[in-house]
Amino acid sequence: MEDVGREAPASKSAEEALRGTVLNIQRFSTQDGPGVRTTVFLKGCTNHCAWCHNPESMRLKPELQVYPDRCIGCGRCVEVCSEGAHLLIDGEKQFDRELCQMCGRCAEDCFAGGLVIAGKEMSVDEVMCEILQDETYYRHSEGGVTFSGGEPVIQREFLLALLRRCKKKGIHTAIETAANYNWRWVEEMLPYVDLVMCDLKIMTSKLHKKFVGNDGERIQENLRKLGDSGVPMIVRTPVVGGVNDAKEEIASIAHFVGSFEHLLYYELLTYHPLGASKRESLGLPKEGGFYAPDKARMDELVDVARTFIHDVRS
Repeated sequence: MEDVGREAPASKSAEEALRGTVLNIQRFSTQDGPGVRTTVFLKGCTNHCAWCHNPESMRLKPELQVYPDRCIGCGRCVEVCSEGAHLLIDGEKQFDRELCQMCGRCAEDCFAGGLVIAGKEMSVDEVMCEILQDETYYRHSEGGVTFSGGEPVIQREFLLALLRRCKKKGIHTAIETAANYNWRWVEEMLPYVDLVMCDLKIMTSKLHKKFVGNDGERIQENLRKLGDSGVPMIVRTPVVGGVNDAKEEIASIAHFVGSFEHLLYYELLTYHPLGASKRESLGLPKEGGFYAPDKARMDELVDVARTFIHDVRS
């Protein structure tokens, strides 16, 4: 994706005009940073991981997910679609994604859940209204708000406005990032960020390009800068069987990550095929033979990583 984007808004009126594309807002999250948190998932990503477990987060714009197994054949989607994207032929439901204009009427009328809109536009005030509902829980649990994705940093104006608003409220902030963007985008956010959680999937350039869609050099460069920024960091690697589960690969990642002065810990996450059904719902090709390494293998990889980093989790 090209490094495009406007400068961050300088006035309240500009902030009020901002709208971002939000995939989901998950309350009472305990896996995305310390304490009880609200996780705001923003759409859009600069990577294209072949095993992505949230493929509906890759594109910036809202998308229609189609689940044929939930369809009850009522034909309501056919009736409301003015573009002819939905058809019933010999009692069989068909959908032409190229004709769809994403008006959302079919999903609104699909009470069976066979059609789902992934993503909606929201204002800064609308997101903050959701966040502030659990402000008491943040304070009592030393929790806060985590902005995730996709890659939240690419919606830079919107994210920066949210981070500023959270800091004014004294709410702990975290971002989950894969660090594939122009450095200045995240640099301007760091004064408002209390924790950075980074994904580093592969060090080998050839493998990174094959499975993630780029050579990974910009990611490593940005992670070095984040490591020097003074903001506490957590680095995580999703371990995918047949991709990055070799001891040499994990050793290379851990050696790199172990040099970060403000690293809190390094975590190895076992791959899970959460994205398979979602890919089908979006009309994307099926995943290609990925699998979860067994516990014995994960334990071996943790031991390898501990050669370079004291606190390694899985």
